[in-house]
Amino acid sequence: MLRRVLIWFARHGYVLAILAIAASTAIFLLGRSSFAKGQWALLYLLIVVLVAGASGAGPAILAAVLAFFAWDFFFLPPYHTLVVHDPKDYLSLFAFLVVGVVMGLQTGRMRDREAQALAREHETAALNRLSAGLVSQASTGEMAETILGEIVGLLGATSATLFVGDDDLLTTFCVTPPLDKPDSGTTKVAHWVYTHDAPVGLPHAAADEPTEALPPSEGFRVPEGSGGVFLPLRSTTGVVGVLSVAGRVDGRAYDEDEARLLASIANLIATFLERQQLQGVATAAEALREADRLKSSLLSSVSHELKTPLAALTATVSNLLEGDVPWNEKSVRDELRAIVSDVARLNNSITALLDLSRLEARAWEPHRELYELSDILVTSLDALPVHERGRVKIALPDDLPPLRVDFEQWVRVFQNLLENAMLYAGTSLLQVGAQATADGLRMWVEDEGPGIPAEEHEAVFEKFFRGRRTGLKVPSGTGLGLAITREIVHAHGGSIRVDDVAPRGARFVIDLPTNAATNEEER
Repeated sequence: MLRRVLIWFARHGYVLAILAIAASTAIFLLGRSSFAKGQWALLYLLIVVLVAGASGAGPAILAAVLAFFAWDFFFLPPYHTLVVHDPKDYLSLFAFLVVGVVMGLQTGRMRDREAQALAREHETAALNRLSAGLVSQASTGEMAETILGEIVGLLGATSATLFVGDDDLLTTFCVTPPLDKPDSGTTKVAHWVYTHDAPVGLPHAAADEPTEALPPSEGFRVPEGSGGVFLPLRSTTGVVGVLSVAGRVDGRAYDEDEARLLASIANLIATFLERQQLQGVATAAEALREADRLKSSLLSSVSHELKTPLAALTATVSNLLEGDVPWNEKSVRDELRAIVSDVARLNNSITALLDLSRLEARAWEPHRELYELSDILVTSLDALPVHERGRVKIALPDDLPPLRVDFEQWVRVFQNLLENAMLYAGTSLLQVGAQATADGLRMWVEDEGPGIPAEEHEAVFEKFFRGRRTGLKVPSGTGLGLAITREIVHAHGGSIRVDDVAPRGARFVIDLPTNAATNEEER
């Protein structure tokens, strides 16, 4: 309660000056006969100093003038007149007035400097707090909520709004409190500020009164009685938005110190928005670089994988067309088998590229039905070369539950895993197994080859990646088989990883939840 009274008197200093001189005079009159007439001047000077400390220089000067007349009227004979008997009293009166005014000015200025220092301290603390907070903010939404909430709390504003611009379009991005939406007049003023790059206070003028753009280099002063402040958010690329702060809850206008604080906050917001724009540009540039890298990898891989069988086909067909070379039936059949092999290789490369593009574009959605894993594995083995099928050993428990999967896609999964293991594991045996788990079903393909380095466990599933085992000669390929496998497993809600096998070898493990399809359909 006392703090509220002191704040009220600090805002209404002239009322305090009048009340202070009136009250002190009433009290002094009780002891007028007990003290000499000159001693009252000292007491009045004390009152002037107190008023100056509480309300500033202006009220202190008013208190000094009122004390001048009160001392003359009530305490210098003849009483209740402004006339004095002793001419020396005129000198005392004017000396008192000068001393009172000077003391009031000095004390008031000290008080104003102290208030400015405290305001600057609070301003600096607020800016430091906001700057530290912005560093940790990752999104524009989080930044806006933090900044606008801080503004409303610091200045006692009814609301604060952040408008974000995009070319000529200005949209309301965030409002604090959220229920206080800006009206059409506020939006119109914000758009004017955005297009003219000029900070203004909310105008009192009629809507049809012409307004002129203020020079951007000039500061701004909030007009007395203004309802709010609008600040353009300037960055190195231009105006990126507008900060709008509505009037205070108590109706007081913002002073210059608070306007300067808002300008600093606006600069922080503009810097954050510019940083977000630069991050977006950097992300887009990185995406373009990644696309170029993938395109280069694609062209390199595809050109080799397509040109090699094409070249072999061309050479074989050219040999068959040579009329000066004698061909018997066996030689012709061998050449035809080579052509079939090259065509199959070419078809596999094209199919892998098409499958991956369809999966990434969500154009090859799985059509799930219940299938036995053994049926999927048999079909996968049929796709392998006949002379390689004997290397695969399958061990499945009798009580293995069926899978709700896309049959064609899962045939491709095990075909890719088996072909990859055959390429990298030399002539070692391959083992395919599965077991039911508490969460679903676990399947794996294991080989006895050289294994995969730990640093490549994740990379092997990337497009166009090929293992870098030194001394290991592996036939060329597109490097898309495991990438396609991962996409299919993820599309079914499962996961795939690589484990090391002791003493040597690698195991590709697939975990597939039995209710994955049901969960996706419910979602």
